[in-house]
Amino acid sequence: MKNIFIDTDIFLDTILDRKPHSEFSNQLLSLCEQNIIDGHTSCLVIANLYYIINKISNYQKAIRAIGKIRSLVSVLPFTNKEIGESINAEFQDFEDGVQYFVAVNHKIDCLITRNTKDFKKATISILTPREFLQTLK
Repeated sequence: MKNIFIDTDIFLDTILDRKPHSEFSNQLLSLCEQNIIDGHTSCLVIANLYYIINKISNYQKAIRAIGKIRSLVSVLPFTNKEIGESINAEFQDFEDGVQYFVAVNHKIDCLITRNTKDFKKATISILTPREFLQTLK
């Protein structure tokens, strides 16, 4: 079974039905729900999702979304190690660095994001949902 890390934007595409991206994000999360792939995210993604959804919608929608995500994927912690690795790797976006090192340190095969350009020096696969789905065919 493929082990994937799912970034914030993928969940937001589904929750906010951001077309045309939601089509591929929905398919990806459906594979997690069916236990065809093993999905993971981080507690930082969960916190970011709560903040964004609560800000643009409301508390109840944010809490429901987080509850649903927790039923689909495992939520991985991050530590001072990932913070330091992100700083030392000089990621353009600090959060992307933290997410990347959470995935690497938990031996995840692939990180799924629409911001693939932010992960140029990656040692694991960095794919969009569409690209990842094509690998399964």
